[in-house]
Amino acid sequence: MRSDLIAQCPSWLCEAPVQAWLSIWPQDGILQLALYCALGLGALTMLVMVQVMLLGEVSRRRAARRQQFNDQWRPFFALCSLGDTLPDPLPPLPRGRQLWFLLQWNRTQLQLRGAARDRMNRALTALGMDRQALTLLRGRVRSKLIGLTCLRNLADPAHWDAVQPLLMNRNLTVSLAAAQTLIAMDAARAMQLILPAAVARPDWALPRLANLCQLAGEQAVTLPLLIALTGSEDPRRERLIPLLIHGDPRHAAPWARARLEEDAAPEQLQVALRCLCELADPRDRGRLLRAMQHAQPNVRLAALQALDKQARSEDSAVFLPLLADTSWWVRQAAADSLARLPGVTSERLQELLLQVEDRYGQDALRRAIAEVRR
Repeated sequence: MRSDLIAQCPSWLCEAPVQAWLSIWPQDGILQLALYCALGLGALTMLVMVQVMLLGEVSRRRAARRQQFNDQWRPFFALCSLGDTLPDPLPPLPRGRQLWFLLQWNRTQLQLRGAARDRMNRALTALGMDRQALTLLRGRVRSKLIGLTCLRNLADPAHWDAVQPLLMNRNLTVSLAAAQTLIAMDAARAMQLILPAAVARPDWALPRLANLCQLAGEQAVTLPLLIALTGSEDPRRERLIPLLIHGDPRHAAPWARARLEEDAAPEQLQVALRCLCELADPRDRGRLLRAMQHAQPNVRLAALQALDKQARSEDSAVFLPLLADTSWWVRQAAADSLARLPGVTSERLQELLLQVEDRYGQDALRRAIAEVRR
């Protein structure tokens, strides 16, 4: 049967294409290999193009469904933030859309303050979605972060035990997100865990820890930080010393005074002087005067700034020699301190200017005088 069909096939349809193909097909083996490679690359390119088109279409449709979901729930969230009861009726919430719900809820919470946030928290609990947030903590990194964000906005201490194990998670982002969530629940209790853990977590950068301290507040930071610094023999604890500036200077003052008395490392002296600067206790005047003679310019600058907070009208004799300091910053700070002395007049500043022999010190004092007159 097949042979009969071939026999009946016209030559222009069955034989001509074959002859044309054979006429252009190279006889050399290398050229044939090159042609096969070109055809393979062409086919692969077509497959990639088809894949990109399919993925783009899938992404477009998913974005459309996501937008439709958000448009459906946005009025519901608005009503929840305005009233103490859940609006009726509730929009349908399939199980596969619960993650979208939490994402939209987190985004809405960023735009709310005060009582509106509390109403949204009550709505989340009433819908039982706080349990879904707890379930996300057992998922992958992205799910953990979404769940932690929900619990941070919720700020319910009842979920403390679920979040605390994530504080020591190997993933840096997850561990810091857990720290922020614990602070939102109970700042004082959280810092008692975070600061000792920070000694053993060198991957927690100091700026990140400073942000956590600012979130917690100085009352929650001071005591745990002092305990971490004095109650551990781990040498890594010293990297937490700069965080003392975020604590209560009244409680940090004994530590700062002890560092000045023992002539600690310059970095520690700078932190100690910043703590005493905030306190502005006249009893520290002698320590500040000694620190102004330190070999490190940064220590001299910190001591000068601390003394400026408690400067007296007769302290021109203290600040005037510093106009000849080798550090540009110290000269500028000394000039500012002279210009801000209690009861100083323009005539008195001009007299002080005539007493300055250093050219750079004169320039610094002229600048300070000009800014005071402005």
